[in-house]
Amino acid sequence: MELRQLRRFLVLAEELHFGKAAARLHIAQPALSQELKALEKALGLRLLDRTHNHVALTDAGRRLREEAVHIIEAHDAAAAAMEELRSPPLGTLKLGVAVGVAYPLLAELLSGLGSGENAPEVDVKPAAAREGVQKLLEGEFDAVFIHAVPPSDERLGVLTLDTEPMGVALPSGSPLSKLAAITPADLNGQALIWLQRDGDPDVRERVLGLLMDGGLIPGPHRWSPSIATTMSLVAAGLGVSFKTPHQVVPGDPPGVVWRPFAGVSLPMPTVLVWLLNSASPLTTRLVVHARRYVAKKS
Repeated sequence: MELRQLRRFLVLAEELHFGKAAARLHIAQPALSQELKALEKALGLRLLDRTHNHVALTDAGRRLREEAVHIIEAHDAAAAAMEELRSPPLGTLKLGVAVGVAYPLLAELLSGLGSGENAPEVDVKPAAAREGVQKLLEGEFDAVFIHAVPPSDERLGVLTLDTEPMGVALPSGSPLSKLAAITPADLNGQALIWLQRDGDPDVRERVLGLLMDGGLIPGPHRWSPSIATTMSLVAAGLGVSFKTPHQVVPGDPPGVVWRPFAGVSLPMPTVLVWLLNSASPLTTRLVVHARRYVAKKS
């Protein structure tokens, strides 16, 4: 088995669709099919059950998926360790981070880069989804944490770290706070408090579009410079704000509650994106820790 085969098998095991997997890997579908057949022949085991319109992992396929994750993680960690020995000065890690990325997640990943005398320089700047990816491609960032999966691009590495449901922050005195879940139409006419006009327009438009498709008739838009200020405005009864659960801390400030949506699904991913062929040692180390984080969660 080759690492290339295992990496491609993991993509296929995730997609369970030859066309989609081939598109992600930027190879022809027949080439992917032939590579799978070669891997199955080398192992002497059938990894996928295939029919005309259905693909499923066999028991051997599920086991290989588990083992392949560990093998690739170990390989990438060893490669990063050797790179550190070759290039002791780590330099500066330039990160773009979208507003609303969970602090514990970011802290856990960055803590794996070193601490004390071994801590690297980390330069963090705000980054919206589309703008952040563009700056990554232009070399302004080494990696970005954003709230959208970017369009397929063979230059980019993409890893979804977490997904939270988007819900709504409400004044605790609002009649809506007595509901267990909120439909988009329940919010008709409510003032909507958004985090800065230039915060992340792509995400804002996606969220608003899905809610309007679900029956929301938006009220006036209001703008806030920070999450803390947003929560204060909600607590004062000046509107509602769309937030994930970790962004609404019970009792801070008092007077705000979070409720999930009913009748509409608004998953909000946190995605790490980096350049595949020009990753620095620090970026490689960050990606290794990110993969471990995802594996530990699953």
